[in-house]
Amino acid sequence: MKISNNNFANEEVVLDFHEYESCQFTNCRFVVLGYGPFALNQCEVVNCEFTFAGPAASTIQTMTTIYHNIGEQGKQLIEGTFDSIRNAGANKPA
Repeated sequence: MKISNNNFANEEVVLDFHEYESCQFTNCRFVVLGYGPFALNQCEVVNCEFTFAGPAASTIQTMTTIYHNIGEQGKQLIEGTFDSIRNAGANKPA
């Protein structure tokens, strides 16, 4: 669902399956469940927090377990994943 030019304040906003464009979020709690993609395009975000629930929280817990319990190979896997995330947009044209 696409939502454009709205203002959100002091509320919980589930992101899954939503595309927000040119919206303003103030003091909101974003919830990522991990069921589907989302987008925040040209949005202003002020004093908001992100939380993970459902499958997204399970993924975070799995990554935490791998990092802390699988030794150096686990740490390298998770650090490599973060490097891929950090570099995902590096080679895209401006």
